[in-house]
Order: sequence, then C-alpha cells, then structure tokens
Amino acid sequence: MEIDIQEQTRRDDVYVDINKIVDSVTVLPVFPSLVWVWCWDLIVDQYKSRQWGDLVDDGFEDYAIPQGLELKTIWNKLWEDADSLGLSLEYGAESVVETIDDWLKENDFLVSTENEEEDEDEDE
Repeated sequence: MEIDIQEQTRRDDVYVDINKIVDSVTVLPVFPSLVWVWCWDLIVDQYKSRQWGDLVDDGFEDYAIPQGLELKTIWNKLWEDADSLGLSLEYGAESVVETIDDWLKENDFLVSTENEEEDEDEDE
C-alpha cells in the first residue's frame, strides 16, 4: 500500500512521538505506569470538560467539578488512594473508567448538579 508524502510524514512523526512517550512512561516511578497515565488522563479530561459554571448553566450534565477545586488537590488524593483502588486493566477499560468516576464522586470531586437546581427552585 502506497501512502502520500503527507501521510508518511505524519506516520513518521507519530512514530518518534510515541517512542518518546513510551520512554517517559517506562521510567515513571509508579506501577503500573501506563494505568496511572491513563487514569490521570481520564481525571484531567473530566476536570476540563465538567467545570461547574459551564455545566450548571447549560443543564445537560448531572455531575460537575465543584468551583474552586484545583487539579493538584485531586492528584494528591489519587496519590494517597491509588493502591486501595486496585487500578488495573485486567477487567477491561470500562472498569477503570467506572472506578475513576466512582472515586471522583465519593471524594466530592464530581458532585451532583441537581442540588443546585433544587436550591434555585426553593429560592423562587
């Protein structure tokens, strides 16, 4: 199969980048490092995409990140709790996503937006 020069360049750039990433992940002093990276990526994605003000205003999400919560606070708690969470890909990717989501909720890093709506209804 022949590919054009643009796709060859993209392929080769990704090859270099992914090898750098593998080298970086391999030397992380946590185990399993790839699971740590993936869990943190899941958390950062939730943090960026579910900020309280954005979600409560549009009303489409049931859970949001509380206002004022810093990502470093979540990291510190993850560091403390990681061993007890049993994070592993042994039972599939979905179980990791579910574990992280539940953990965020249990620690009030992801909270229900329904309470806000109920408070607004009571004020009226």
